[in-house]
Amino acid sequence: MNLTWTPEQLARRETYRTFGRNAVAPGAADRDASGDFHRAAWKELAASQFWLFHVSTDLGGHGGTLWDFLANLEGLAAGAEDSGFVLSAVAHAGLIHVLSEHGTPEQQHRIIPALTGGALGATAATEPQGGSHVAAVATIATPAAHGGWTLTGHKSHITNAPAADHLLIVGRMPELGKRDITLFVVERGRAGLSTGEHENLLGQRTSPTGPIHLQDVAVTRDDIVGRPGNGLATLYSFLAFDRLMYGVVVAAQLEAALPGAIARITERHAFGSPLAEHQMIQDKLVTARTTIESSRHLAYAAADSLIRGDDRFSVLASCAKLSASEGGVQSALELMQIFGHSGYERTQPHERRLRDAVAIRIAGGTTEMQKKNIFKDTAERFACASTGEQEGTP
Repeated sequence: MNLTWTPEQLARRETYRTFGRNAVAPGAADRDASGDFHRAAWKELAASQFWLFHVSTDLGGHGGTLWDFLANLEGLAAGAEDSGFVLSAVAHAGLIHVLSEHGTPEQQHRIIPALTGGALGATAATEPQGGSHVAAVATIATPAAHGGWTLTGHKSHITNAPAADHLLIVGRMPELGKRDITLFVVERGRAGLSTGEHENLLGQRTSPTGPIHLQDVAVTRDDIVGRPGNGLATLYSFLAFDRLMYGVVVAAQLEAALPGAIARITERHAFGSPLAEHQMIQDKLVTARTTIESSRHLAYAAADSLIRGDDRFSVLASCAKLSASEGGVQSALELMQIFGHSGYERTQPHERRLRDAVAIRIAGGTTEMQKKNIFKDTAERFACASTGEQEGTP
């Protein structure tokens, strides 16, 4: 991988850093306390053409590359100071990606312009009894008497669900046999579809998250995304795309916190010298820096693999997510520690950063699931040949 950002990408990254600082960051602490999503800023973000750089020109986009969009996302994450808002953007981008890659032309022309124009999207896989085991979904599509199907089931802890305009639902079509998981796209307001209240969460409180209830929701072939029965493969691709974005976002957010941390340890003295001269304090910044670099470049490697069609895409995305989630929590702890008691006070960005970081260990697939994915790929990729050859033998 040889990534060099173009001048245009660097300029847009700075544009969206400024957008985040000016349009999203103000009032972030108050919204965290109240659990409010900044819908006005969301509409402003769409009006700025943020989403159009990874959408084809025939759908009203700019026909750019994945790198164009990641430059935008990095900038937004660095400036927003509202991690929940950015988390909602990650989930929304995943839906646009799925529809761009797997949607029918009719679905693409009907839904993608809405999603790039200010509507909010959600993808609903998690269910009360399944959690991270997405293959265990119990939402069922039952053939209807007059054609089509009716969807019935419950989804839980779905990012953007309470406010979403378009929802991708993971369900089953038992008539297909063993390979029956299928994706359906539906809009808010369809009969039988309802969403619950925004959950009262520890962190990421500004991202509307809650349940979805489906009771005999009528769907047709036009609502199926991709081939019937192929939903699990499409969903896994969606999750990997999400995970690489987490690596990009966490790195950008932590990097944005470094200037304040450096200023703190330079200006504050203890035992006759600046905190910056104490190795224990230096170690805290080293933890943050290594998390930034590993998360970012693993995410970049995953993006490069996706573009090239490399089969390492999924495992690299899991590596990026694991680095971002585990390193993000430890880095947030260390950065809070640098500020002492003041870092622990509510409404301060340091304690909020820690609460938000904990959520990344769960959202988009838990830490345990990332380790499971990485081990499975490792065991398959590096298994000794069936002939019994051992590593290092001629």
